Amino acid sequence: MSRYEDLESKRKLVGKLITHVKKEGFQQLRTDEIAKMMDISKATLYKYFSSKDEIIQHLVDAYVDVIVDADMNMRADEQEALVARFQRAFRQTLLITTYGSDAFHHDLREAYPELLDRVKSATHRRNERLRRLYEEGMETGVFPNLNATLLILQDELVFRNLVSPTFLMEHNLSFRNALFDYYELKKHQLFSHDARTALDDTEMHEQLEYLAQKISRSMA
Repeated sequence: MSRYEDLESKRKLVGKLITHVKKEGFQQLRTDEIAKMMDISKATLYKYFSSKDEIIQHLVDAYVDVIVDADMNMRADEQEALVARFQRAFRQTLLITTYGSDAFHHDLREAYPELLDRVKSATHRRNERLRRLYEEGMETGVFPNLNATLLILQDELVFRNLVSPTFLMEHNLSFRNALFDYYELKKHQLFSHDARTALDDTEMHEQLEYLAQKISRSMA
């Protein structure tokens, strides 16, 4: 098996832990529980991973890759229309927030602060690019003059709550409807009435519908 194939195999196995880790974190997980979630024997687990620490390393690598991919997409799309870039960034922020739950961040902070620093560094770079997107929109008159940092924090806070089943139940919300409503709220916040009226949301709604179904299944 080549190094690339070995890495791909490890990533697939680690991917089977993501749903649990997002909900419960990983500190309390024992290796026999991890092997069961991966649907392999404990002996096979140790053929792929030398320790639980290595498994957590791969979880963080996968998370950082999600953030870096989002940043790379923003770089590649800098010639794309500003509205399309905003829509893409909205979806990417949702995915990043969904992947990195409070439970996951808490356990990293407690047990692997150096790995949390990697996540923070990747997030900072991505947010800087997102801030420039908002500021460009303000400079060109597409967006109103608002605090770009607060716009970024607003999205992170709202998405973090929307992917919490407890929060949704407390406020009698469905994830799918709340997601679409928040997108509409963002449009009212950033675009004039004429710009909103001219906006073609067909593809965006299809993408949000797909994400709503995918994320709802992982929350169940």
